[in-house]
Amino acid sequence: MKGAEGHPRIRTLTRVEKTRRDLSLSGRGYSDGFTLLEVMVAIAILGTALVSLLSLHHQSMQSVIRAQDMTRASMLAQAVMTEAELERFPDLGRSSGDFQSSFPGQFQDFRWERLVEASANFPDVREVKILVRYGPGQSRSFALVEFLHSPIPPDPNTGRFQ
Repeated sequence: MKGAEGHPRIRTLTRVEKTRRDLSLSGRGYSDGFTLLEVMVAIAILGTALVSLLSLHHQSMQSVIRAQDMTRASMLAQAVMTEAELERFPDLGRSSGDFQSSFPGQFQDFRWERLVEASANFPDVREVKILVRYGPGQSRSFALVEFLHSPIPPDPNTGRFQ
């Protein structure tokens, strides 16, 4: 249809026609946005990712706790070894205990054992083994071994230490 001037006549769309046109352009019968199913899938993915991150964080914290306990055990083993060094040439045998006399109220889950043995090849050398047990049910341990030389030479007549 042409108007009086020969131009095509401009027709305005009604509101119903605009809605029909918009619906046909979007390809669905809805306006652009997320459906309930899409939101639920996104929340499920997010939930899975958060659970994985929390699990990783828990493992990391457990590793830190184990490392702290092992560090404490090594320092406590060194403290027991220092006592053996102060004896200069400790007596042969086994001894054990806890750390309450040295550190009252601390390190209640830590126990130590000390084993002093004579060297098979050198009579003036003693092997000192320190074992510190710790953790749930004393299931973990840290061992320290040192060889101590007698500062006093053996009696030449008997070969024994004074």
